[in-house]
Amino acid sequence: MLESMLLDLPKVTPTDLPAEGWGDWMLTRIGQTLDGTMLQAMGYAVDALLLPRPEHLPALRASAEPLLQGELWNTPRTFFDFVDRPVAPVDHTARTLRALRGGVAIAREFTTGYGPHARLEPFMGTRAADTDTLLVEHWMHEPQCPAATVVALHGFTMGYPRMDAFAMFAGQFFERGFDVALVTLPFHGRRTPKDARFSGERFAVPHVAKLADAARQAVYEVHLLLCWLRQTVDAPVGLLGLSLGGYLSSLMAGLTDDLDFVVPMVPPACMGDLAWRFFNRSRHYRNESTPAFSRDELRKAYRVHSPLTYARQVPKERVLILAGRGDQIVPVDHPHTLWRHWGEPDIEWFSGSHLAPFRRGRLFARIHSHIQRCVDAAR
Repeated sequence: MLESMLLDLPKVTPTDLPAEGWGDWMLTRIGQTLDGTMLQAMGYAVDALLLPRPEHLPALRASAEPLLQGELWNTPRTFFDFVDRPVAPVDHTARTLRALRGGVAIAREFTTGYGPHARLEPFMGTRAADTDTLLVEHWMHEPQCPAATVVALHGFTMGYPRMDAFAMFAGQFFERGFDVALVTLPFHGRRTPKDARFSGERFAVPHVAKLADAARQAVYEVHLLLCWLRQTVDAPVGLLGLSLGGYLSSLMAGLTDDLDFVVPMVPPACMGDLAWRFFNRSRHYRNESTPAFSRDELRKAYRVHSPLTYARQVPKERVLILAGRGDQIVPVDHPHTLWRHWGEPDIEWFSGSHLAPFRRGRLFARIHSHIQRCVDAAR
């Protein structure tokens, strides 16, 4: 049965993870507390601004219908069939932002020509004029060739290169000879639509078709950028993704086998599970006779873009998962289930949490060591 393809996310306890020392345990508890406080605030905000009221649930269920039947249910990979062929930007502009020690930072804008999947078009409405423009801050070495290019995919509500560069170690990578491409994902940062209340809102709205299209557009743009980099820079290229970026990086690893490395950091594995957790805590459904979505309904609705839907295509030795022991934003069940789904590749359980990844120097050293090993193997 196709339903059996929906992997469970079994509860993971601290005893299921490698042991940690007393000092690290304390850091994890601190991070856990910080995450818990933020999660509570997020719950209030999501409940007030985003979750639909019971009377709106029929329309929300209708938005999921194209993904629950026919081709997109039977063969979900067709939703991303563009990854099987090279794509090129419709137009590309570049301007120098600033000099870097040993190179230069360039602002690139790619017109992508993206369009929604035909089954989802009726739900999309009018697209903003700048929705089609992919923004990349590209840190390039000059005149030497880089060791590789790290394509960095930021987290939810991020999308501002200065913030993203710090969170994803762009400076450290550049110092060690890597080019870095800081991507602004759709609907984030400067690409936030004028009517959105915050960066990345499209990835949080409880509208199944629109969120699926946002994920599809992000994958399309990352694929386009990877194609362009391979044609332009003679060096290996791979993905480093944080949170939402980790989700998209993991999805890419199930759609294509030609990434030289993939490093998802604190990656969600199932958007449906995360949505269910917010529905389950919502004050709007505690005493209502009309039930909200069940966990299984939401997992099915978001199945088409879940990394758990696809077998890993990237060779196992090119994968490293980073997960926070005290993560409350993306529960440890998610990266642990992804790790099992991928055949248990390398995984690093760091002390701290989603918002507080302590010992960043140690964390970067682990990521750098993995990527460097992959790059050496690729040459």
